Amino acid sequence: MDIRITEDFCALPTAARPLRVAEFDDLFQDQTAAPRWIDRHRVEFILAGRDDLYEQVSDLVARESACCSFFDFSITRSACEAAQCPSLALRVGVPASRHDVLEGLTNHAVSAWTELSRER
Repeated sequence: MDIRITEDFCALPTAARPLRVAEFDDLFQDQTAAPRWIDRHRVEFILAGRDDLYEQVSDLVARESACCSFFDFSITRSACEAAQCPSLALRVGVPASRHDVLEGLTNHAVSAWTELSRER
């Protein structure tokens, strides 16, 4: 799945933003590795777990793209990795002007990964 929209604004109502952050935080509980910066404006998240993971991620990024059109999402299904099924790579890109948003999202993922690592 590839969603590419080039406008640079976010239309998600301010009151709904904490709920959306919580959805991403929930998603980050399925990380199998720490987020990886591909370059300054793209990050890859490797996720695994639930049978409906692809559908959940697809739904979330579609809704995020609808309100925050500057995101560039791609989802790639992967082969199972060490009993982590299903597995997928979520790549998130932003234009240079929105690097701060991607950095914030990545910081949330790093925090979740750090917490998961402590629990393991």
